[in-house]
Parts: sequence; structure tokens; C-alpha cells
Amino acid sequence: MRAMDARGAGRACHFAASICLLLCSTVLGAEVAGPIQVSPNGRYFVDQKGEPFFWLGDTAWPLFVKYNKSQAEAYLKNRSAKGFTVIQGVLAWSQGTGAESRSPGANPNGDKPWIDDDPARPNDSFFRHVDYLVEFARQQGLVLAILPTWGYYVNDTQVINLQNARVYGRWLGSRYRRASNIVWVNGGDRIATGYEDVWRELALGLREGDGGAHLITYHPCGWRSSSQYFHTEDWLDFNMIETWTAWPKIHPAVLADVVRTPVKPVVLGEPAYENGPEYPLGPITPLIVRRQAWWTVTAGGFFTYGQDQMWRMHEGWDETFDTPGAGNVCMMKEILAGLPWWEFTPDQSVFDTGVSSERTLNTAMRSPGGDRVLVYLSSQCSVSIHLDKIAAAQARATFINPATGERRKAGAYRTGNLNDRTFPDGQTQFFTTPGHWEDAVLLLEAAGQGAR
Repeated sequence: MRAMDARGAGRACHFAASICLLLCSTVLGAEVAGPIQVSPNGRYFVDQKGEPFFWLGDTAWPLFVKYNKSQAEAYLKNRSAKGFTVIQGVLAWSQGTGAESRSPGANPNGDKPWIDDDPARPNDSFFRHVDYLVEFARQQGLVLAILPTWGYYVNDTQVINLQNARVYGRWLGSRYRRASNIVWVNGGDRIATGYEDVWRELALGLREGDGGAHLITYHPCGWRSSSQYFHTEDWLDFNMIETWTAWPKIHPAVLADVVRTPVKPVVLGEPAYENGPEYPLGPITPLIVRRQAWWTVTAGGFFTYGQDQMWRMHEGWDETFDTPGAGNVCMMKEILAGLPWWEFTPDQSVFDTGVSSERTLNTAMRSPGGDRVLVYLSSQCSVSIHLDKIAAAQARATFINPATGERRKAGAYRTGNLNDRTFPDGQTQFFTTPGHWEDAVLLLEAAGQGAR
């Protein structure tokens, strides 16, 4: 295993101490009460106070390499103000998959992540820029989901290999051991097949370096999940899925990981990006963005958004911060914020008829006490709902527009429960997406006598 030279190691230790002092001095005032961890039941994330943490991610793969300070600050402020909680970015990066260069790109100051392109010799100058962005993001209340490398430098060039992966991971983990707003994302748009041992070494190095302070996952490619490779391994704290163009399969894909044992949180880390031109199942409109997001959460997972032009940094990219899809997924977070979302579990048995399938799938989840049911209607449609899923004599219905947050009362109904007989009446009720809405959220709540 090749180590850093003595002079480089000395510089690294000196600067690691400096960054430790910086992070320790600011942690008491941190807006992120982290590092975030997994809940006791394994299904969601919590902060250091034990409060549920809602993962709503955004994708900025080139954040640490292509964004200069002013661009990064503007972007992070915008995302924080909107309500995003997590930002994904890559340290060793050149371009997206299919356009990579054999050497990782330099940051706006001209600094590359590794000296002489050797992952065992991290470049302090590059990481001072990373340090700044980690701290600035913390001040905005944002968690950074950091990829140590794009998968290209493991699977394709083997620049990161069994000889240096753990060294690099340990160095990173040690440097950011006390950062309160980091999650590590192993992988980087690659399958692990054939390179599992290298990815394990990188993960184990991260864990050794930070002493287990931060969660670790794996970002795969195509129509895949980290669970296919590493689900039972101790270092994999939660699963991450990429669906790319297969967006109609999001709900079953997320649900499949949600029901795995051991239980781990599930994040859709890469769906189809808004306005992305390359998807066979396009165009990716705001409606498709909403479907992807709501299918994810009603399956029991967490969602990461992306905007095609922005992450690619094409001309005019910094004018795409306020596209409709970004606002729509943040509206989803606002809608769920008024509910104990962490208690809900997927429940398709709520539907009597009209569940549909694939691109127009309707989905539902229910609270454990039976006092609430939340239904996502993905199109203009009618469904019949089993009202006796509400554990009360009456259910109050409200339609919520997932694009705007507008609420409309939809009536109160007998559920068939508490009828002084052994069995409920089995009441069902038809509901139809309100006119001129593309999709809808239907909230059913216990009301009246017998409400729990």
C-alpha cells in the first residue's frame, strides 16, 4: 500500500488539525444538528437531537470542481431557501458519464484533488476549497452528500484500486471527522460488479478515518440499487437507487428495498432529471418530476431532484435555479411537514379500484394508528377508496394540489367503523382529481366521534 511522502503527510496533519479547530468552533451554532444518523427502527433519518430529518436532495455533481465561490454560494443559498436539505456533489470529477477525462478536473483555482493524479496523495489546496463549501453549506442548513470519486476512476481507469482506496478514504474520513453536515456516497454512476473489493476498501477507509461519524451509501448506475451489491454489509447505512429513464418503476423499486432486511432507509439518488433531453421516456416535465417524488415517498423512501441544464452547467445554467420541478418537490416537503410522515407506511390496499399502473400509477400510505391515509393521484382519474382504513366513524377528505399547495375540502364520509356490529360496513367512496389539476394528493383524516 503506497503512503503519502513524509512532507505531504506533515502538511495534511497540520491542516487536518486546523480544519478540526474550525469545525469544532462552529458546531455549537450549526444550523444542521448533525451528523444525521439512522432512526432506531431503521426506516428514516434523524438529527443529533433524535428529530426526524427529511432527506430532500438536489444534484450538483460538479459543485466542488466547477463552481467558483460566488456560484456555489448563490446555488447553496437558493437551495436552502427553497427547502432542500441535501446536496450531492463529487470530489474527483471531470464530466458526466461518457464524457470523462482520464485525469480528474481542477477546481476554479486550478487545483486538482490529488498530487500527480495519485489518490494516495490528496492535494491540500484543492481541499481548502472543499472545506469552505462544507462550512458554507452548514451555515445554510444543508447536508452535503459527498462522493469521494466518480465511478470512472475505479471501474474504468483503475486509478483508485486495492492499493490506495483505503488510504484515500481514511484521509478523507479523518479530515472531515468533525463536520456536522456530511454523508459519504461511495460509487458514482457505476455498477459494483467486478470492483466490489475496491469499493469496500474505500468505504472501510472512510469509516476508519471518521470513526463512524458519518453515514455511508453507494450510488449505482442505470436501473439498479446499492442493495444488489452491499445490502447486508455493515458499512452500508442506507440504500441508494438510480432509476434514470425507468421512472415508471420507481414505486416498486423503492418498495423492494424498503421491505428488505435488515431494514435500512432508502434514497432515490438519481431519477430522471427535469428537462433532460436524453431519456427515452421523456420529456421530463414538472408533472413527471412530481410523479417521481410522490411515488418515492409513498413507497417509504426519500427523493433527490435534479435539473439537467444546471448540473451539466450548460450555458445559462445559473438561470435554472427556479424551474417548476424544483418548486414542486419542495412543495411536497411542505405538504408532508404538517404530518408525522416518518410514521407512514406504504399501503396499496387502500384502493378498492383505480390503482392503475406504470406511468399513471396511483399510490397510498397510511399512519400506523389508522387516523390518516394519504393518496397520490398521478393523473386526471377516479379511484374508489376503502374508507374503513380510517379508524374512526367518520373521515374528513381534503384535496391538495401538489404543484401549488392549494387545498380544497372534499367532504366528510362514514367509514363503516364503530357501527355497533362485529364487522365494519366496508364503506368505499369515489374520488376524482379536481378539474384542471394534472395530479392530486388526497388526505383522509379521522374526524368526529371515535377519532383516534
